[in-house]
Amino acid sequence: MNKNKVLSIMMKPSSSSCNLKCDYCFYLDEAVNRESPNRGQMSVDTLTNVVKKAFDQDCAVSFIFQGGEPSLVGLKWFERFIEIENEYKKEDSVVSHFFQTNGSLIDDSWAKFFKEHNFLVGVSYDGHNRIHDIHRRMVDGKKSSRLVNKGISYLKEEGVDYNILTVVTNEVAENIDIVFKGLLDKEVYYQQYIACLDALVDSTENRYLDPVIYGNFLIRLFDLWTESIDRGYNVSIRLFNNFISILMGYQPEACDMMGNCSPQYVIEGDGDVYPCDFFCLDSYKLGNINEVSFPEFDQKRSEIGFIERSLQKSEECLNCKYFNLCRGGCPRYMNKETGKFRFCESYTMLFDARLDVMVKMVATISKNRTNQ
Repeated sequence: MNKNKVLSIMMKPSSSSCNLKCDYCFYLDEAVNRESPNRGQMSVDTLTNVVKKAFDQDCAVSFIFQGGEPSLVGLKWFERFIEIENEYKKEDSVVSHFFQTNGSLIDDSWAKFFKEHNFLVGVSYDGHNRIHDIHRRMVDGKKSSRLVNKGISYLKEEGVDYNILTVVTNEVAENIDIVFKGLLDKEVYYQQYIACLDALVDSTENRYLDPVIYGNFLIRLFDLWTESIDRGYNVSIRLFNNFISILMGYQPEACDMMGNCSPQYVIEGDGDVYPCDFFCLDSYKLGNINEVSFPEFDQKRSEIGFIERSLQKSEECLNCKYFNLCRGGCPRYMNKETGKFRFCESYTMLFDARLDVMVKMVATISKNRTNQ
């Protein structure tokens, strides 16, 4: 078995169905721009084909569940997934499980399941109840923060490994002190901050997040992060972890920071496969898992030039002094007219203000490792 190769499979068992209706939801926006917006619940036959074909690749496998809201298919569906996985995995199989959820449906039974089967759970929560409820409402318009926090409490009580994913909007960015303190008060030490995506078809760019506001947010968040470390809190912020890794000469683990797209497989409820969660659109369809093998998906991805296209950068990006850190950003964040990373100005603000601190941190880490 090639344990160094990881097959990353993101399944959407409930397709685009969700019990929340977040006004900035990128996947709902993708879904309505497809011929068939919702593909329905993934059948056991399709699930079986996914698992069987994954283990046929004879490498490490990462199963990621996302939506919509994946918990809508019910706990029994996931218990059946574990049964199917146990049927097809080999003795030396290396498997990891990830589950991204809005958290509102998590109860004691879900938490026990996640703990028993070693799921890393990501909960989408915008850091503070008042701010969270601005954009993240239930389908009936009611606030969702109370239910989300209740779900988080079940995960904590059961000892489930989890992190918080916060979508950065202008409201989050301008209140990051409150957001960060709120997460620390909840003992959330593993945090992700994702810049809000604009709609696919929208004449008004940066509707939810202004680049200058985002730049100031990055600087302030970096300061809060380093201050918390100095105070003895072992806070992990994925974006900054990756910047430090790059400065130390390592490859970043976040795909949007690699400088090019990576081989991925996003599998919709009906088995249709796409190359990326941000590009689950009709023109990017690679085939269907019930009919096509993973090597054939790879061939189709190559034919449409999905990864190759991500290597194309503007001259301005290539000549930028910070290109080796930024690497041009994710293609989904590209300005359609200029071809530039939409938050280029934001990253430049951060690096101008705090790159020297990052370099000092790297020197300290390297020195400590040498001493050890």
